[in-house]
Amino acid sequence: MNKSIIYISMIACTTLITACGSGGSSEPETPQSVPEVNQATPVPSASGPLPGSSSNIPVQQPPTSTPPPAGQSGGLINVPVGNLTETVSAAPEQFRLGAQLAKINSDMTAWTFTDVMKTSGKTGESLDSLQHGWFVKQAKSFDAQLSQKINVDADGWPVSMQLKNGDRAEAIFTTVMTADIDNAYAPGIYTFTFEGEGEFEFENVSIVDQQAGQIQLDYAGQGAVTVSIIDTDPQQSGNYLRNLRLLRPDSQNDALFTQEYLNYLKSAKVIRPTQWISNAALYGVFDDEQTALTLQDWNSRVKLTHSHWGTGSGAPYELMAELANQSASHLWLNVPLAAGDDYIKSLATLLHNQLATNRVLYLELGNELSKRTFPQRQGRDYALAQALIRWPDAHGAPAMENLSTLQQENMLISNWQAARTLEIAALFDDIWGNDAERVVSVLAGTVQDTKSPLTYNQQLLEGALITHFEQSQAPGHLIDSLAVDPLVYNTSATQFSIDNAQAMLTDTRQFVDGTGRFYEQGSTPGLRYGIRQAATLVSQYNIALTAYAGGHGFDASSYLNYQVIKSPEMYDLYETVFDVWNEESGGVFVAGKGITTTALPNYCNSNNSNSKTMQTSIGLKETMRQSEQEAHMYRAWRDQMRKIGQIK
Repeated sequence: MNKSIIYISMIACTTLITACGSGGSSEPETPQSVPEVNQATPVPSASGPLPGSSSNIPVQQPPTSTPPPAGQSGGLINVPVGNLTETVSAAPEQFRLGAQLAKINSDMTAWTFTDVMKTSGKTGESLDSLQHGWFVKQAKSFDAQLSQKINVDADGWPVSMQLKNGDRAEAIFTTVMTADIDNAYAPGIYTFTFEGEGEFEFENVSIVDQQAGQIQLDYAGQGAVTVSIIDTDPQQSGNYLRNLRLLRPDSQNDALFTQEYLNYLKSAKVIRPTQWISNAALYGVFDDEQTALTLQDWNSRVKLTHSHWGTGSGAPYELMAELANQSASHLWLNVPLAAGDDYIKSLATLLHNQLATNRVLYLELGNELSKRTFPQRQGRDYALAQALIRWPDAHGAPAMENLSTLQQENMLISNWQAARTLEIAALFDDIWGNDAERVVSVLAGTVQDTKSPLTYNQQLLEGALITHFEQSQAPGHLIDSLAVDPLVYNTSATQFSIDNAQAMLTDTRQFVDGTGRFYEQGSTPGLRYGIRQAATLVSQYNIALTAYAGGHGFDASSYLNYQVIKSPEMYDLYETVFDVWNEESGGVFVAGKGITTTALPNYCNSNNSNSKTMQTSIGLKETMRQSEQEAHMYRAWRDQMRKIGQIK
């Protein structure tokens, strides 16, 4: 393997840079001559520069980190308050379409961030339980166990090649742009910047230019790019490699988001970055010390300066608020399930300071506590335990009589969910003061249990345990919105045709519209009737019916499903979902799965081969530059916006 060497003459340290094939070619790269650079040794910083600040280091001058704005901490961004022309109005009852955001990982095809390093990781390796996205290569092979023993600083940067078990790593690496699909990534010159001393190795790019703290890399637009640290802090002075950034072609150095991504979102009324929040936070997952992961201390939350935004720590709240500001969208935030009052107050303060004054904040506790599948089951376990602590005599309450075991469990979970949501809303109202009218409190239920004699939505809004033990009003009189999930699944109840993709999609449209065998009094009422039932319920409390997630619930678990989600007839399915929602008086509707794709690379005539990617389905669009005509669900989303006057 040919290597290019950079000599950092001030400390006689070498930085190795290997380009293994230009733009994905398997041909070896011709050795390149790289000029000598001089770089002064910086003083290590606990926080480092903000991602939006330059890490280019002038020759023979120590680097400086951009401090946060006065009066702020944790790398907050200055928000140009009032820079949008739209008049603020929550109006959750008005039918407007919003967008889910795709999960942050190396497979993501949304060009969300200018800095690709924030999305880095490894295909097939979940970062949900990790605090960084670095991996160990030992004997030229990936070692999963040793990857958990990397010594990193508070921002996730490796501080040493020595691992926690005393071994020395051959290389510490991460990868970006790993989705195996054509036209997912932009070819061109990517700018790699860094601080510190050590040795790098790159794969699938070629070096165009290099200067102090900056390397220009040419990428052909296909195949994963690997960034490896071969050595860091060789002088053991604390000057380890850090603040690594890989900027997309033509990116502005101080920008967090690409303009193309902002343009994609600007038609959305609201964004819901649920997948940017870790499962530990969403579902109250505990570690061995019985301290909720990521919630030990507000000051230890993930910051903008962290090396990765797709780990078990999740993405920074500042990032979510700033995306809402820059995309002219309202923010739908899932509040960590196990967050205490002090954490909530700090979060409320941050968002009040961060979110532009013409942005609305939707508050939802946890995520999908009505569902009994993983990972939602973890959240239910946490909520159930908290309910029994809050109401130890709950099983003797009149409301629990004659209920099945599942109904009793749902009663406890839903009532604790409602009680805690109202407490969180009160804390936000206190912090936001006169601006509290811009906060919409949400109770998330479901339309998937229409046939139940006591639905989850009823239990949420009636709050029988709350009214009995706490002499409070029913939550439905105190909340702003009931949010549900108008999603289409192929279940044992719906049993859509599996003859072929067209037959299945015909069944799905009938299910949504409530026709054919999915009539209202049938064994499986259509989605229309679940929405209608929820709309009737909220009318009793004069609150809005909203959708926290809507569209399809199919994944690529089978070849047939893969054909279905790729079919042009998905346009018709989404159009039907939107029309039915509007006809049944639904309000704000968060749609799709963001920009994401999946593949079945080796199905080999099997109907049950899973994709090797981290993504399991496709979103409104599969790639950033997929056209409206090619992206069938995206086209339906946009056409519905035109129909209701949301866009022209």
